[in-house]
Amino acid sequence: MSRTVPAQSATAWPRPGDARAIGATPALPLALIVLLGLGLRLYRLDAVSFWSDEAFTTHWIHKDLVFLWTRGLELETTPPLYYTLLKFWAWLAGSSDFAIRLFSALASTATIPLVFLLGRAFGRPATGLAAALLFALMPMQVFYAQEARAYALVPLFLATALLGLLRFTRAAMAAEWAEGWQGLPLFTGSAVLLIYSHATSVFTVAALDVCCAGLLLASAPGRRALPRLILANLGVAVLSLPQLWAILVQTGRHDLDWIQPPDLVSILNLANSLLVDPVTPQTAFRLSCILSALVLALLLASLAFLRPNRLTVAYLLGVPALFLVAVIGLSFKSPFVIPRILIWIAVPVCVLAGMALQPPVPRALRAALALAFVACIGVGLYGVYVRTPADKEDWRGLMAELMPQLGPQDIVAIGPGTTILPILHYSGGAFEGTGRQLWRWEPAPRNPDIYLPDTILPPLPVSTEALAAAAREGRRVRLLLREVDWLRNAPAALSAVPPPSLVNRSHARVVLVTW
Repeated sequence: MSRTVPAQSATAWPRPGDARAIGATPALPLALIVLLGLGLRLYRLDAVSFWSDEAFTTHWIHKDLVFLWTRGLELETTPPLYYTLLKFWAWLAGSSDFAIRLFSALASTATIPLVFLLGRAFGRPATGLAAALLFALMPMQVFYAQEARAYALVPLFLATALLGLLRFTRAAMAAEWAEGWQGLPLFTGSAVLLIYSHATSVFTVAALDVCCAGLLLASAPGRRALPRLILANLGVAVLSLPQLWAILVQTGRHDLDWIQPPDLVSILNLANSLLVDPVTPQTAFRLSCILSALVLALLLASLAFLRPNRLTVAYLLGVPALFLVAVIGLSFKSPFVIPRILIWIAVPVCVLAGMALQPPVPRALRAALALAFVACIGVGLYGVYVRTPADKEDWRGLMAELMPQLGPQDIVAIGPGTTILPILHYSGGAFEGTGRQLWRWEPAPRNPDIYLPDTILPPLPVSTEALAAAAREGRRVRLLLREVDWLRNAPAALSAVPPPSLVNRSHARVVLVTW
């Protein structure tokens, strides 16, 4: 007896979980890719000192949970989810530099199999493996996986949000709610986690919603599912309301005035940081531009052969494009766009690249794209492991040199644009709970400190003349500054009478001035 199988419409969406469309998970290759990614993220994890922002992290996680989610929510521009998770992690793993950074390394590693799932869902298992391998190797991901900051969480939650939205969209378009409705709660939860991981994720979630709504409006079954999407986003808005309020309160803060409005160089460096690494473009801008432009051009050329469907165009191209237009456009009025906020765009880029490295893209084009990625990864990993130690503030090395020489009568002052937190982190408790007075050099009026630990006496303002007078009286004066702070204020110090006896710039990005 023969059985008639109805033909699938050429425009039908792939069914969620369809083994023929998605394929089985190649466990061994995926496990090897994950181990490779973990190894890259653990290699030399604590070789570089905490810089100012990382030292702030170690300070902030010692605040109690009530503070983090109330007053701290308004004070700190990074939302409290990362600090909350890291607080519990530090309780389990310890608070060494390695342990604190390990949390980011593991979060980034956990994203690799999710990128595989996305690649498999948009293409086939080989697509997923290629996407996962690229994500595991991408220097920007390795760079921020080795920082005690929140950025490694953003691709993780973006991947889960996109997986949920992809499942929901396919189910809605095919009117198959029995198999796909679970995707919407996954998206809702992930969207909330995204917003509480980084403030700019508000634009990411909005871009995901716009693209999903556009897809749903394109068909009758999709339009019937639109109220469910709206309801889910009402839930996201309600749960995210405290963070949304904090974003409004923080608008125009003086501690964000270091971010400049976008220009051509800064826009090009968005791509350079994403595809090469965050450090290399600062010293090899032209090379970084050539490599990133080559990858983008080859990816665009591949689209002509891939002929991506509406879902691929919307989620892999539309979401990043909408995000970039929004954040760059708004930054002309109130600057906030910096390369690190694009870290999540690596997820759709890797999935799209995984598709471009498979047939029907011609072999020559695939080979050229693979070689372009190899070049970006090679240059970028060199930047991560070799250039980074010379680019990050070496407070660990500076304090290790200073502390054995520091006498009880020495005056310790901090530069006007230098945070005290890394100095405290590497001082071994010499200034905390001891009653020793620290000083804040103020060659010109400055904004008050926002973040000061309760365990120290607040630094008192001191002028250049007062520091020089103390030196004339025979007291040793130690002035600690970030390099950029020194370059901005060096004339004031060098014009003192007497001038400094030593300006120690032997440690990366930090300066020790001695009278």
